[in-house]
Formats: sequence, structure tokens, C-alpha cells
Amino acid sequence: MSSAFFISGHPRFDRIFRFGYIVRLCSLVFFALAYLLPNPARAQNNKDGNRTSGLSPFEQAELLRLIDLDIRNLSKIPVQGVLGYDQEYWRNPASVHVIRPEDITLNGYLNSVEALRGVPGMHVTRGLAYDNFASMRNFSGFSTQKFLGKIGGREVSQLMLGSANYSVDDYPIAVIDRIEVIRGPGASIWGTNAVNGVINLVTKHSGDTQGDSFRMVMQDNGTFMGDYVHGGQISEDSFYRVWARNQEYAEGTLNSGLPARDDGYLRKTGFRIDKELGSDLNLYVAGGFATRRLEHVLDFSNRLFYLENSVGANPVPLAFAQQLSTLPVAHPSYVDPLTLPPPSSYSPAAATFWSSPNGLISYPSLPGGQISRYEYYDVMKNDSANLVGKLEGITNQDLEWSVTGFADYSDIYMGHLGFEWEQTQYDLSFDANRPVGDFHRLSFGLSAQRTELDVATRVIEPFQFGFPQVPILDYDQAYTSFDRFNAYLQDSITLSDQLLLSIGAKFEENDLAGFGFQPGMRTSWMANESNVFWAGYSKAHRQPSLRERYTTLTPYKVWSSSGGGAWFNQSYPGDSTLDREEMDAYELGWRVRPNKDLLVELSTYYYDTKNAVRAARNSAYEAKNAEAYGGELSVDWRVSGIWRLRGGYSQARGKVEGVRVYDFPENTASLSSHFKYSDQITLVQNLFYSGKTDIPSDYNPITIPSHLRLDLGVVWEPKEGWEIGVFGRDLLERHHLETMYPGVDVEPARVERTFLISITKDF
Repeated sequence: MSSAFFISGHPRFDRIFRFGYIVRLCSLVFFALAYLLPNPARAQNNKDGNRTSGLSPFEQAELLRLIDLDIRNLSKIPVQGVLGYDQEYWRNPASVHVIRPEDITLNGYLNSVEALRGVPGMHVTRGLAYDNFASMRNFSGFSTQKFLGKIGGREVSQLMLGSANYSVDDYPIAVIDRIEVIRGPGASIWGTNAVNGVINLVTKHSGDTQGDSFRMVMQDNGTFMGDYVHGGQISEDSFYRVWARNQEYAEGTLNSGLPARDDGYLRKTGFRIDKELGSDLNLYVAGGFATRRLEHVLDFSNRLFYLENSVGANPVPLAFAQQLSTLPVAHPSYVDPLTLPPPSSYSPAAATFWSSPNGLISYPSLPGGQISRYEYYDVMKNDSANLVGKLEGITNQDLEWSVTGFADYSDIYMGHLGFEWEQTQYDLSFDANRPVGDFHRLSFGLSAQRTELDVATRVIEPFQFGFPQVPILDYDQAYTSFDRFNAYLQDSITLSDQLLLSIGAKFEENDLAGFGFQPGMRTSWMANESNVFWAGYSKAHRQPSLRERYTTLTPYKVWSSSGGGAWFNQSYPGDSTLDREEMDAYELGWRVRPNKDLLVELSTYYYDTKNAVRAARNSAYEAKNAEAYGGELSVDWRVSGIWRLRGGYSQARGKVEGVRVYDFPENTASLSSHFKYSDQITLVQNLFYSGKTDIPSDYNPITIPSHLRLDLGVVWEPKEGWEIGVFGRDLLERHHLETMYPGVDVEPARVERTFLISITKDF
């Protein structure tokens, strides 16, 4: 066993997380005992292995949960998974984790994306006050999230960045039915970009949200979030709901201790109408609108560099000019104030945006003067609206079908970079499944998508000197509309009562990635009523983002003293020849429930990726071959009627062209404890660990140290339907770092210790 398994980078964690070996050993022993020890449910099987009476441990555990549900919710137990039709989650031949609304409120999470922290294989980080970033398994990269996100029936990924903003697209907890986190590729059903997995947020039928519900969350740093949901009945077979959210972001702090200037607000509203058109025909229409305004800083002092011929090809930030005496060049040769652009080269309008801690607008005299931090800041806005409709039914031939259409609009303006794009997307899809004979179930579908873009760029005021003047992000305007068409067919074959085989493929024609064929095969074996094994193979595709293909990044300017001195732009062009990434993915898994109170899942994977898009030296990105491999262990244990433990551990390794990379934490772990002290009071503890991460960049690489996070809370239920929680988060240290956006930011922001109170009233 390699010593690389150990976690390093923090003296406290090297000792604590040597339990990795113990976790492996204990899990193997546990699995053996779970399979070999007598099991009352197995004892009820007859000689030919078929159950004659009683419930399996999986069914017993689900029955306990069903007792608390009303009649309408009894139909919503299955998850869609990777087979194209609903079935019990434990039968899915994939790593499936289901997050319920109570998992969010009981742990003091502000929104659904924060709840992903407790899912093995997921890595959630916060870079600034207003956003959480989520990635899945290894080799996700940062700017692109290589999993598919579906929220409320619509796909939410942005073509420009190849990712989704789950903080903006989030819903109030009261309208969420469940969040299905499917780790592992499901391309044969879900299609392009479902590479590392799928996150599918399912909202409730409006008939389940009758009355009034609200939730308020207040943090000691000034952050506030308030949700209000109202539902009513139009007629005997028609229901509606409306909701609104107001969120205020408090200003954070950069790693240097300076203000992050990232405060702002988010306003959202939405609705849903459900109508039964017949005994087996239903329609729902939903929509929403969101607007967000934030400030964001561009640290300009680290975007001006000096290049002296004798120094070689390594430019030095002018902000650190006072420290350059260690280089073999005399000060006057490269700190002469004449090498800096004169203040008159900035437009008068820039003065309202151009500032430094000491209030100066012009450069300080060098070398005797002090180097100041210069900041350019502007508004970041995100306006979006969406409308989705779904008609679904069942025919007399047991054909389950649905037609879904949605329109989605977003306007994103990154003022501190001078970059804005409007995206309008239309999607229409048909999905169906039906049994064929006694042993087959076919899933099939068609879809078409149209995306239109309007991109605008400008040179921000501090960069308006030198020649040529270019924006930090410059988009090729020749590419503003994209079409995508696909079809899939999958056959789930029941080989026996215990063995299921699924074979399928997705066919896609995409303007960004061309024609693609994505086959997949999965099988599951229910060895007995306590153990389910699965295996899967899939060829998954990811289309390159528009930033990777058609956007040139110019993050800084360099003053060269050669030839009398001149400024030149350091640019990294996109690569329009980037083809789709093609991944051959293999997965093995084991789900075991020895009794109704204990569930353990172990999965392992290997991904072999061709044309993986990575940051490059001479261009913004380039395609390379990569490997990713690892595994996850999760445990859900009801220790007693008053105590529940949930835990997870993940290992992830990655190689690019045979060389190890560390842009994803190689080890993550979580442990959650809910202890019901009384009928009204629950004590909550959450512990999260993340290994160190190296964020690569040509000019601002950074290492995020490993960190351990402890959250403690007390939840009081004064009466039925009410919940008041008090939580302390990040209690082990005053602050730590979690992530940074390379190429855009030059300094990460702190994730600081906070205290919050949450008040929730259910319907």
C-alpha cells in the first residue's frame, strides 16, 4: 500500500487521517461480516433463493420513512438514476446519494449546493462571499464542472464557462422534493457533459406545498437569506404555488487581510402550476426570475510586470519592486518611474473606480515611495429568467412518456473584467419507457436545443494604455449560435430475479463537438436481500466551453526595457480546434444493508480521457490525455432511535500524460452526527476534511492547504412544523482558504468562522 495514501500538508491532519488505512481494513471486515453472518431476512428464503415472505432490510428501512409521508408523497420514492425510468434508489446500478430537504435545514446549510459537502466524491468550495463551487470526483478542473446539472426539469450549464451557478439557480428548501447525486457517467441517458455524473434537483408537486412556509437565515457577519412560499388550490385537480427569496451578501476578506469588496444581493421569485388533465395525464408549468448585483475587485497592482533583459524571461510584478534588490540588476534600471504609464493615460471617468488603500490615484514615486495596492472594481450582475412546461402520461400499453420544453435567458456582466454575455436557450425533449414482454424495459427519447449568444467586451479603464489596447477577455464574435440534437435508446434486461443488465447508447449532433456516439452498459446483481453489486462502462463526451475555444485571455501587461522601453500584452488565446473530450469510464460498486438501521456503499472508478482540456503555456488551453481513478465509502447508521451517524471518505488520483496532478484534493472525508436529545431538541455535528489542492496558472498559481472544518448546532422544534437552529461553522480556526479562480483573481478570499440562526416554518 503506497504511502501516497496518507494525507499531508498539515501536521495535525497527518496524524488524524492515518485512519485511512483503518477505514479500508474495517470496511473490508464489515462487508465480510455483513455477508457471512446470519441474516433474519435471508432466513426467509426457500431453497431456490426466492423470497417467500417478509421484507428485505432495504424495504424495511424505506418503510420506516414512508410512515411519515402523506398519500401523495408515496409515489415519489424512486429516483430516475441511470436507467431512464424511476426505480428504488438501492436498485440503481450506480453510486446514488439522495439529499432530502430536512438534510439541508437540520445541518444549517444556506442552500442546496452547500449540502453537497456531505456527499462522498463531491468537493464544494467557497471562493468569495456569494458563491459555492461544486466539482465531482477527480479531474474536474476549476473553470468547468464536468458533471451535468438539472434543476427543476431544465439543464442549467452555461456554454460560455462550461459550468452552472448553483447559488443563483437554487430553489427554496420548501419546494425541493429531493436532490439526486449520481456519481459516475450516465451519458447513454443524460448525454453530453454527464461525464463525472449528474445532479438532478427535483421540485415538489404544487399540491404538496399548500399553505404558507418561510425560512430565515441570519449570520453574524451580516449575511441574510429569507424565503417565502405560498401554495393554493385553483380547482379540484389544479394547484399552484408562488415563492420569493431575498439574500444579502456580507463583505468578505482577502487572504492578505484587505476587504474583498464582494458584498451584494440576490432577489428571486418563481411559480409552479400543476393540473391533472386526465386519470393518466398531468401538466405542470413553472418559471422564475432572478437578479443579482455584486461588487468584485480586480487587483491591478499584480497585473503590471517588469521584464529586464538580464533577468531573462521571468517578468517581476511591479508591486514587489522594493524586493528586487536581490536580483543582479541595479534598482534604477527597472524602478524608474518613467517606465510606468503616466496618470494622464487614464480617463477621468476612471477616477471613480480607481483606488488604493491610501486613496492615491497616481503612482507613488519609486524607489523611495511605498508600493500601494491598486484596485479596479465594478458591478457584477446576473439577471436570469426561465419558463418550463412538462406534459406526462401513461398509455393503455404501459408506455410512460413525457414532453418537456423550456426557455432560459441569462445576462451576465463581469464589470471588473469588461466582459458581458447574454445567453438564450430553447430546449424541447421527448422521453419514454415501456416494458416489452416479461424481461425487457425500453427507455428512449429525442431532444433538440438551440442556444443564442450576444457577447460584448471592452477595455477597462486601467488597461487603456499601450498599443494595442485589448480587453482582459476577448470573445470571437463569429460564434454566437449553436444547435444540439440527440436521441437515445436503452434496454434494461431482467436476466433473473437477482440480475439486471442495461445496454444503451446516445447519439448526438452538436455544433461544438460534432457527431458523437456514447454507448453505455451497466449490470446489477442482488446477491441476496442485503447486498447489491453493480458494474458499469460508459463512453462519455464533454463539449469544450466557449471560453476554452473562442476567448482570448490577457491577464496582465509587461514593461520591457529593451529598445527604449515599451508595454506589451501577455495574451493566451483560446483554441478553436479543441475537440470534444472522450472518456472511457469504468465503475464497480457494492451497496450493503445488513439490517434496516445500517447502509454502507463502496464504489471505485477508473476514467481514461482523450483530449482532456487543460490550461496551457502558450495558449489558454490545450488537449491532453488524462487518467483519473479513486473510490468512495459512505455509511448511514441509525445507532439507536435517537442517534444517527453519516460518514464518507473519498480518494481521488489524477494523471495528465502520465504525470500526477493535484488540482483536486486527493482525500476528502465527512462525518455527520444527529443526536435527538429530546423530542424537541437535536444536537448536530458536522466534520469535513479536504486535502490540499494546487491551482495551476502561468502567473498566479496557488496552493490551497488542507483544512478541517467543524460545524456544531442545536435545532429546537417548539411545535410541529417549526424549526429553530443555532449553528457555529468553521469552529476549529478563524479562517482558511478553499479555492480561487485562476486567470481572473490573483488572491483568494478567506472562509471565516461564522455563527448563524435559522428559523423555518413548514406548510
